[in-house]
Amino acid sequence: MAFPSSSYPMPPWLRPLAQRMSPTIRTLVVALAVPWLFYILVKPARSLMDDYLALGPGVLRGQVWQIVTALFVDRNPLAFLNLLGLWFVGAAIERTLGRRRFLVVFFAPGLASNLVIALLSIWWGRWALYSGCGDSVLGLFVGLAVLYGPAQVRVIGTMAMPARALAGIFVGLALVGAAAYGAWPAVGGTLVAVGMAYRLCGGRGRDLGELVSWLQRKIGRRRWRVIEGGKPGKRADRLN
Repeated sequence: MAFPSSSYPMPPWLRPLAQRMSPTIRTLVVALAVPWLFYILVKPARSLMDDYLALGPGVLRGQVWQIVTALFVDRNPLAFLNLLGLWFVGAAIERTLGRRRFLVVFFAPGLASNLVIALLSIWWGRWALYSGCGDSVLGLFVGLAVLYGPAQVRVIGTMAMPARALAGIFVGLALVGAAAYGAWPAVGGTLVAVGMAYRLCGGRGRDLGELVSWLQRKIGRRRWRVIEGGKPGKRADRLN
């Protein structure tokens, strides 16, 4: 992201933050943060937002707009983690796919997830309130895995891991978390969102096989305690 010239140069520690905050990402972050802060800070408005904007049984009364508005209303106090995820990975996806396709990858999986959650809740006969853009952000991490595959992604400090491994961790956490709470419609919605993001970003199945193979190698190396680079004094053709 380019910044206007100024007599006061940008501090070096701010440059990585700015590079990940394109105009599109900034607009999305503001559009998602403002309703969340309003919900958290203005307590009298919560019941109204729950009834009309979050995804719930109101869909049965014709409030189908909840499938869309639920993306922008997050009832979770930890919703800033979704904003952090959007900031962390969004700009990289946008640079690779372009703005229009990025917006499709962001919104289509989230909307599909909410639609599936509504249909499964109707079929199941049990409702809960669903809100937030978690599946949309999760779709971006899936896109990162498809587009960058084995490329190393710096997570915290010097800690890095393959893009597909990072996405696999987040998908696994989302599914386990929803299942632990018995939110089975959310499990179905997340699976649909992940699959849609995978296809929208050009996934064709090979990436899944590579991820499984990578996990198998990691598990095998831990099981057999393989020493990276081999033991000292070993011949070069006998490295582990």
